[in-house]
Amino acid sequence: MNEQSTITLLNKLSGTDLRLVSDKYSSYDAEGSNYIVEIKNRRAYYSDKLIEASKLFANYNKSQIKGKQFLYVVTDPKGVYIYNINKNIKLIVNQPVRIMECPINTDFGNQTKINKVSYLLDEGLAIKI
Repeated sequence: MNEQSTITLLNKLSGTDLRLVSDKYSSYDAEGSNYIVEIKNRRAYYSDKLIEASKLFANYNKSQIKGKQFLYVVTDPKGVYIYNINKNIKLIVNQPVRIMECPINTDFGNQTKINKVSYLLDEGLAIKI
């Protein structure tokens, strides 16, 4: 899946009005009347989903300023997982952060790695579709 196909699916199944943001430097991928949404389309399945702490806090703060909910959507070969960060923020930030060595970006063949400060999200916190 790509971001647009994920948005199309979410709009179809939930009746939302999400659309891709036009600012290529935005910290999130989509926005609608009630939500801002960060989308991660993964090629591999992991039971715990990774969210970078910097994106978590930036988008959580933006959602509060805008009066919207921050959704973190992860797709992988086993499904689509929708996390409502606003509803789970206290649970998430009470976990230890993890410093994980990850590719600098997801481009194929990119071997450059950096440390990313992240949280792991349990699938049980998500709505799976």
